[in-house]
Amino acid sequence: MKYFIAHLLSGDARQYHSGLTRELALKYRVIPLHDRIPPHITIKPPFETDESGIKEVERVLRSFAGNERSTPLVIDGFGRFGFRTVYMDVYKGAEAVSLVRRLIHALNTNIAWMPAYPLEGNKLHASVARFLNRKQFRRIWRELRVLRPRFESTLDTIVILKKEEGVWKVMTSIPLRGEASGWVSVGQMYRERVAG
Repeated sequence: MKYFIAHLLSGDARQYHSGLTRELALKYRVIPLHDRIPPHITIKPPFETDESGIKEVERVLRSFAGNERSTPLVIDGFGRFGFRTVYMDVYKGAEAVSLVRRLIHALNTNIAWMPAYPLEGNKLHASVARFLNRKQFRRIWRELRVLRPRFESTLDTIVILKKEEGVWKVMTSIPLRGEASGWVSVGQMYRERVAG
């Protein structure tokens, strides 16, 4: 199965992203991202593994989240990767970049089979149009490059998304907690209630 790790956009940023991807799909006949994937910032690009592999990923993410606090996140304007992808740009704040790099390092060093990519974590972004040809890119970029949407948010959760029938769906959402991991099983809650 295919998975990837991300942070989901929320609030006004999520609404803006959803509306924009819908508008771009209709206006420029590009892939309708809003129908295929929730608005997000990619942390770890797609990888393939089996059920035991994804459990290992979850274990590492839970451990990481238990020791990390949320950090400010600012989305400001647009950027592009060549002519193939246009994205909402994430301000390269030291705290957010450091958090993402630590997370990628934790995954790459604790999971032997995890693929490592040379530039992962260097450019946080939320894609709004992908797999463009040059003509689509020129038209979209002319429209978006003058806009300056700005959203202040918090990088407070990590999600694992799973590809099912061509659509990416949230499989697991893990909050960053700092002093506590945020994960309590039903059995543990019951034992604590009985003991208390």
